[in-house]
Amino acid sequence: DDDPTRELTKEEGNHLRERMATELGFDPSTPDRDHVDYDPMRYWVLYIKHVRESYPSDSQKQFLIMERCARTFMYRPFLNPAYQNDIRFIRTCILYADKTSNPSEVFKLMSKIKVGTLTTLFWVAWAWVAEKAEDFQFTEKIFQKALSVGAEPKKFLEERQKQFLRRMSRHWLNASQANEDDVEGGDDEDGRGALNSISSAGLAANNRGTGFNRNSSRDRH
Repeated sequence: DDDPTRELTKEEGNHLRERMATELGFDPSTPDRDHVDYDPMRYWVLYIKHVRESYPSDSQKQFLIMERCARTFMYRPFLNPAYQNDIRFIRTCILYADKTSNPSEVFKLMSKIKVGTLTTLFWVAWAWVAEKAEDFQFTEKIFQKALSVGAEPKKFLEERQKQFLRRMSRHWLNASQANEDDVEGGDDEDGRGALNSISSAGLAANNRGTGFNRNSSRDRH
């Protein structure tokens, strides 16, 4: 069964614990095993950091280790209140989502199982994904939902919401101006007066104004 939403059985959970400890260089029979079980996220974070620094150009290797971490802790028996809003885990899930073909699905799943929903980091990252997809109405809903659940830190959340609203103001102002130019150029026989306003450079500049810098979105957290 390849269903990633399926809960792990007790046997599968124990196997993953043993495998994680072994792959991270720990002998399950030693006292270190107790420490791994107490805060296994610590070792996953160190392992992921090691992989990213040792194999900076191997995006597939980085993706796989982050995917394993995200899937392992999103479901029982590993998922627990201590990790649901653990900033280390949330950041790992966001890095994983950023490398998938459909990041929004990862965020929807996280929201459904309440992973990261009390952290501003989660909502701001999801908002960037929605804004990149030009789903501006949904982006604003994400910010509103984050405020309603009391995501922290609130100041950072409010700052990012204000930045989004400023970008939207510029976006609609530019769109309005483009429509006016389109109307004024309507007398051209072949319509080139309107089409010339939509240049490649203009589109690139507009995209940069509302785009999503993924690397900076990771580092901001």
